[in-house]
Amino acid sequence: MILLIFSFLFASCIGFCVGAQAQPSQQNQCFSTAETRDKIAAHGLSEPLRSVEKAAAHFQAEALGAKLCRRDDAFVYEISLLRRDGKIVRSLYDAKTGQIIETKAAK
Repeated sequence: MILLIFSFLFASCIGFCVGAQAQPSQQNQCFSTAETRDKIAAHGLSEPLRSVEKAAAHFQAEALGAKLCRRDDAFVYEISLLRRDGKIVRSLYDAKTGQIIETKAAK
């Protein structure tokens, strides 16, 4: 059961990035952990833990993962959360300000 949930989450997270890339007006590039540390230091970005905690509290959900990505000229944190009802919520937070940009709930 847990393996099934994680398989679904992995597929959902991949779909989120691919879906974002499919939009012609947006360039989406996600970074590794080491690259994320470098980008945070170089661009004065907020720490990802703050955005993850904020998202988890806002949606009353458990954080599953976060990654730093660049959309057009902005850095964003893509955060995946698991709500108590079993639904996955994916949110985008501005990595500079920590403000929510967009939220998508899995169907």
